[in-house]
Amino acid sequence: MELNMKKDIKSTDKISEQTLHEILLDIKYRLNHIEDMEADNRALMVRLIKQSNSVVKFLANVEIEPVDVLEEEEDIKLPSLNKPSEFGKMTSLRELLDEFMEKRESLKELEEELKKNKDKITPGQVGES
Repeated sequence: MELNMKKDIKSTDKISEQTLHEILLDIKYRLNHIEDMEADNRALMVRLIKQSNSVVKFLANVEIEPVDVLEEEEDIKLPSLNKPSEFGKMTSLRELLDEFMEKRESLKELEEELKKNKDKITPGQVGES
């Protein structure tokens, strides 16, 4: 709500007491509103500072133990391929993945061919292949 208070006033014009009173009241209301907003902002800043101080205190109390990276790397191992059952599972999984990739490529080719000949296809009509 912005009031257009700009008015072409000449030095010979006189402002009535009523108009001057209204302008001053408007200024007073705006200043009060600004003061209220600043009070709210100040309260918010105080809460944020208290919260950040409590976070800093918490982090100061946290103790971090150093971890030896070499010990963890020894625990992480790949599955052994020496066992025939695991090797068979891995080869069958690999074959299944290869088959999927081949079918995916052929479906891509079919999709591209259908896009090229889209205008020649009549829905519901079966033709020769």
